[in-house]
Amino acid sequence: MRAERAVLISGIGGQGIVFAGRLLARAWFALEKHVALRYSYGAEVMGTAVHSEVLLSPRPILFPYLERADVAVVLHGSAWAEVLSRVKPAAFFVADEGLKRLPLPTGVRAVYKPFVAATTKGRPGDPGRASPVVALGYLAREGVVDWNALRAAVEGEPAAKENEAALRAGYLL
Repeated sequence: MRAERAVLISGIGGQGIVFAGRLLARAWFALEKHVALRYSYGAEVMGTAVHSEVLLSPRPILFPYLERADVAVVLHGSAWAEVLSRVKPAAFFVADEGLKRLPLPTGVRAVYKPFVAATTKGRPGDPGRASPVVALGYLAREGVVDWNALRAAVEGEPAAKENEAALRAGYLL
């Protein structure tokens, strides 16, 4: 069984890409869906490309690897090349507005929003640690994930209030 929806969240180490993948997986799992989560990062985690792959299906997922993404989120330029080769022809591509815009495959719908800027105000040197959570809030606004399930997924986390504020910031973008 292939996934009903495949989401790829990419950025660099230190941004919280793995955490965002876990939140998305927990939100979908709470809706009694079958979910597969996989993440990858370089040997030098901080500053290298990091990817979270989250698959959603109404049935058990027999092949838990993302081949092509329906939805791709890119929060750092070092992840562009890998992500572009992994999106479906009609994918929804969401990227930070601060990234250099590269040509996208034909049919891909792109949206650029200030995810990193929304989380780094007044914090020099911050790679946008909460930007993936802001991006998840935006995905909820676009109907990719249920808003209430996503909010419930951050409850009980050590920084629950900050994460809920980041979700809300993304939803309002």
